[in-house]
Amino acid sequence: MKWKPLRIMILFICLSLSLDSETNIFNVKKDLFSFSDYLELVNNVKQSYLYRNQFNESNGYVYSAFFACQFLNNKLFLMPETYFESHQKEFLKIKKVYKLLPNDPFVIVLFDKNLQNTTDRNQYLEIKNWYSKKRREVMDALWNGKFNLEDYKRVLSFIEENLDWYILQQSKEITMSDLHFTAAMGFMYSLDGNSKVYKKRKFEVQIEVNEHQIAGVGMILRLGPNQEVIVENPLEGSPAMKAGLLSGDIIVKINDIDVRNMEFEEVIRHQKGKPGSTVHFEIKRGRNRKSIPILVKREILSFDTVKGEFIRFDPDLALIRVFRWDDQNISVAKEMNSEYKRLSKLAKEQNKKLKGILLDFRYLRGGTMDSIAETINLFMKKGLLFSIQNGKGEVTERYAKANEPIELPVAILVDRYTSSGGELIAGSLQFHKRAIVIGERTSGNAALASTFHFSNNENYGMEILDSLYFLPSKKSFHEKGIIPDIQFTSEFDGGNLFFKKENYDLNHSPFVEVAENKNSQFPIEEIQSWVKENGKANVEIERRKNDPIRPDVFLFHAVDAFNGYLQTHTSGKSNGEIK
Repeated sequence: MKWKPLRIMILFICLSLSLDSETNIFNVKKDLFSFSDYLELVNNVKQSYLYRNQFNESNGYVYSAFFACQFLNNKLFLMPETYFESHQKEFLKIKKVYKLLPNDPFVIVLFDKNLQNTTDRNQYLEIKNWYSKKRREVMDALWNGKFNLEDYKRVLSFIEENLDWYILQQSKEITMSDLHFTAAMGFMYSLDGNSKVYKKRKFEVQIEVNEHQIAGVGMILRLGPNQEVIVENPLEGSPAMKAGLLSGDIIVKINDIDVRNMEFEEVIRHQKGKPGSTVHFEIKRGRNRKSIPILVKREILSFDTVKGEFIRFDPDLALIRVFRWDDQNISVAKEMNSEYKRLSKLAKEQNKKLKGILLDFRYLRGGTMDSIAETINLFMKKGLLFSIQNGKGEVTERYAKANEPIELPVAILVDRYTSSGGELIAGSLQFHKRAIVIGERTSGNAALASTFHFSNNENYGMEILDSLYFLPSKKSFHEKGIIPDIQFTSEFDGGNLFFKKENYDLNHSPFVEVAENKNSQFPIEEIQSWVKENGKANVEIERRKNDPIRPDVFLFHAVDAFNGYLQTHTSGKSNGEIK
């Protein structure tokens, strides 16, 4: 199996949350997870996993052991003995080496460098990067090695025997339940990135999010090249925007606590609090990086599922953004249709005629089978929408219902984070020549996971990949993604907007063959030529360069590209069909 950086990143987030902070997020006292639960999970994977005939069970056990060691202490590495012998010169100071049995092909190594005791920032980053690099290397070295259930049980016994010593050394509470659960996470992680084990209180958090209200300051943060915390954008109308925070501001302190060596998730937590309470930010802005204090009052933040509006610099185009699928009380398709009707009515009242719709699916993940079918059905009168195939080869097909679909030309905006439902809608409408797709090749997640319950533990659940979505072409986009008709990057820097497909370097599985979409054969040169003569994006970007909210460069250029397409490829088409 080919490792994807996204999966590696998710691992490090999980480990950093649990290992590099004083707070143990996996600490469980009342809802215990046992070794029997672990074995039940393994058995369910063997019976139901989509690729159960191909997956290597030993990878699950060795990753279980690796996760458990890392959870016990982030300096504790399970590794092949051959790797240990060949890489000793590269290691930081070693405190102990354990070999459980003379014939074991693996060792357990405890390193001596501690991040918490490092005050120098450069040294801190150097050590942190070293540990991150070693985790990647060791996990690669462990992959497809010889490791069975008995080996895992032996590592588990070692951990249990030394548990009290490690707890004493780190001054944090760890239970065997924590370790069994973390090991189960490791087993699921070895599969595909879609299968998972979770505590039921995950859904309590989801319910909180689904009520559309979060107490905070309302801004999007990102990490810079030197791990500095940067304001990507304050949300429009948010407390952060009202207080004067701007895109590009560097956050130095929150409530007098230096965040420069802080884990990113902890930075996020420091922004949250009771509604009406205040947050003190110290930020650096501009070239001189002068420190500026900013006081922000927390408010209850509301988030839409779907939002429609006219493009400000091209009001004959409607933009409908879909932010998430995860609210079971809201039909995304109904919300989209409602926003379309509202904008159509408003355009008519203003004596305007809409010429097209942009559907914004950037950063959109998830989606149920029904919600996806309903959304595609808004734009299709007949035909196969998509199909689902399980590991037994059984196929379920979804067809368009007889209705009165929206007939305006459609462009769908996607990026590398568009996943699952957004990909399927884009790919289906693209295949039927009902929409063009603009942006970046999508993430390539066509996986469907079914929920399983533990027979003797109601506090935990698991999701196991057991089916895949297929496009109307009968091809899956899993690990391939959807290739846009007009490709450009979300990190546009003012250079050439358009990409040639053969030059588009992407982060997908090299083991799958990617066929060109039949819908991608219209000449980009005509659209590019039109954009060069008539495009408005660069003018709009220049006009808004000093706005507190960073201009949506991706959207502006997508509008130009869509207009170029409309001008060169829709003559004589009354139903939005692509030539």
